[in-house]
Amino acid sequence: MFITVKFGADHQILLNPNCKVVNLAESLRDQCRCGPEVSIDLLDESGNLINLSDLEGCQDTATNYLKERQSYVLVKIIRSEGSEPARYESLLENLSKRHPELAERLQKLSNPHIRDKSRNSVQKKVRTPKETPFSSPTKTRAASQPKSRLA
Repeated sequence: MFITVKFGADHQILLNPNCKVVNLAESLRDQCRCGPEVSIDLLDESGNLINLSDLEGCQDTATNYLKERQSYVLVKIIRSEGSEPARYESLLENLSKRHPELAERLQKLSNPHIRDKSRNSVQKKVRTPKETPFSSPTKTRAASQPKSRLA
């Protein structure tokens, strides 16, 4: 079992995730030359963060969180002071050219308040049955139609 982690100027490494999460994160920092002070995470091919920094304290193996033979992009977590959400920076150069959908997803994760504003600005009007065309009650329609004289 292995995973591929992409970083730098089109570098990639193979890692065996059959180890504790903390050991995998430490190995990633060593092989990618990130210092121990750098918070890192992995972004999968669907644009989901694995949240390695949250999992480093647990004793679970990384295979519980990572998929076999999957590719991941190494991401740096930039934590701000106060109540501001964390920002994410790709450690794979030119992510927007290589994987534009992942770059877009990473930007949305870094700016969640922008995503919420755009969601709130597009409000769909929900029609009630009274507002829809041809939805007048059956009694009204029947009363307005002339009765047949054939009876």
